[in-house]
Amino acid sequence: MKQADVKVGEKYTARISGNLVTVRIDSVAREKANARGQFRHGGWDATNLATDKKVHIKSAAKLRGKARSSKGASAKAVAAADQENARLRDERTNSPDGQTASERAMADSPKQYDPNKCGTPRCKGKPALTHLGKPLCQRCWDRQCANEEEGARAAADIAEADAVATNAIIEVAEATNVAAAAESKPKPKRTRKPAAEAGEAKPKRASAINAAAQVLETAGAAMNTMEMIAAMAEQKLWTSPGGKTPHATLYSAILREIGTKGEDARFRKVERGRFEFNAATAAAK
Repeated sequence: MKQADVKVGEKYTARISGNLVTVRIDSVAREKANARGQFRHGGWDATNLATDKKVHIKSAAKLRGKARSSKGASAKAVAAADQENARLRDERTNSPDGQTASERAMADSPKQYDPNKCGTPRCKGKPALTHLGKPLCQRCWDRQCANEEEGARAAADIAEADAVATNAIIEVAEATNVAAAAESKPKPKRTRKPAAEAGEAKPKRASAINAAAQVLETAGAAMNTMEMIAAMAEQKLWTSPGGKTPHATLYSAILREIGTKGEDARFRKVERGRFEFNAATAAAK
């Protein structure tokens, strides 16, 4: 922020001891008068609204902007930011050098910055402050603060999405349990239909391989399985119940009978893919 934008009585977001807090500007601080009796601007006296303690804001660079009202701010984002600040504070307290791991890594970094240039690559702004040993212009500092705030909001949104997903999983599990309980109830016993009279019994349907043997015996010539299927349907001996490749199924069944019964099989392979009825088997019977 610029010095002219800071007003007494307004609330601003400031970084105090590495944490983002809301402060209220109480008054303009003045340093001791110089030789001419004039006072130089010495920042502002403010109150940390999180701890209700008095703090001193040295320059406008310490302020990120006006604090957002409670109506516009997300309670979860604020809670996430407070939690992150508490974690950083505990890490600094437990650290022997009073720094977090990221601050220590940046402090130990061998990279040296020109104090007269902004440390952001390709930025030609004039440094307004130094953050963790890195000089930043006002615009880069504002951008970094905005990114941190956006990260806090994103973390809060992720937490909220996780909660919604967890609730959805619980609801699905409960619905599944209810459905399983309903299916586990004993089903009513089925009543058997009265058996048909002897005169009304339906004739037993011939199998595909038996119908194929009958077709070959009647034809007296070799046929492939597709021709057998067509002849079986034409003679109303057998029709496919809906299979996509009945000829392939019949081919496998014929080969299986030949391999199992050998010379006693009803089929004899005459060439690739073609079979004829084994007359020797019929004569033996």
